[in-house]
Amino acid sequence: MSARLNARDRLARLLSVIPWVADHRDGVPIDDIVARFAYPRTQLLEDLQEIVFFVGVHPFTPDSLIEVDVSDDQVSIRYADWFSRPLRLSPGDGARLLTAGRSVLAIGATDDTDDTDDEDDNEGETGAPSPLLRALTKLGTALGEGAERAVDVRLGTAPADTLGVLRDALDRGVQVELEYYSYGRDELSERRVEPAKVFSDQGNWYLSGWCRRAEGDRVFRLDRIRTAVVTDIPVEHNAAGVDGAFTPSNDDPRVTLQLAPTARWVVEQYPVESIDDVGEHLIVTMAVSARAWLERLLLRLGPEATVLQADPSLGTGLASSAADRILARYS
Repeated sequence: MSARLNARDRLARLLSVIPWVADHRDGVPIDDIVARFAYPRTQLLEDLQEIVFFVGVHPFTPDSLIEVDVSDDQVSIRYADWFSRPLRLSPGDGARLLTAGRSVLAIGATDDTDDTDDEDDNEGETGAPSPLLRALTKLGTALGEGAERAVDVRLGTAPADTLGVLRDALDRGVQVELEYYSYGRDELSERRVEPAKVFSDQGNWYLSGWCRRAEGDRVFRLDRIRTAVVTDIPVEHNAAGVDGAFTPSNDDPRVTLQLAPTARWVVEQYPVESIDDVGEHLIVTMAVSARAWLERLLLRLGPEATVLQADPSLGTGLASSAADRILARYS
């Protein structure tokens, strides 16, 4: 375990620690929390006294704040009086709350288990559902049909073994060896990466970190990682990583497309740098991560898109050359 937790892991543990400690009215030994939740003692005390102690609602008077007491190596937590009041939610409020809760549950941020192998990650050592799962069940029952209309948040799938290897490397602060298939370049390569974060974006899981081969920050989609092996080599770059699947740089080539009305989905699905309405059409400028990616996009769009301008490095005949290669494979 690393000396200090990152922000995501701190939030995940606090969301589990608070209800667990609050259920023990007589308090819990600090050492028990440290052992159960793999929470570094110094950081646990900081978070309890400097974060949880100030959690509450407006007007942030004593009766609207969570009460945290740390004394004699014991911790006790009492919810503010406000938390015991019945919530009055509109159907829309309830649906949004249910959706947010499901998204948190999906990433395991409320896992209040120990280190044993449970069949359900949302169940503790006694087989009881987690507090968040119980709350979402009650909320869904109260909403009735409204629960079915709530947005179903799906964060995508990732191989469990790959996800475990990457999280282990993050905890230990070491590099990983990857065998990775690059969809944009259509090639399989070996990479050594200094992991910065694992995140979900647009329904897929990604790893961001410093790539030793590229000598820069890169993003790797987890379902395209063939193998992942943890090394004993410490990370050398303390980069925060990127927050999206693709972050354009000044060196990336640009392309300007004219999109038909039926192709407006492009500006919602891909990052664009400029958008102009010209009659019924859109004129968009986009950064291109790789020529092969742009070729696939143009093939998908067909007559719905026209290349108005492209960086010389991208070449010409983007869609036609890709189509020729595809036809050659079939023949």
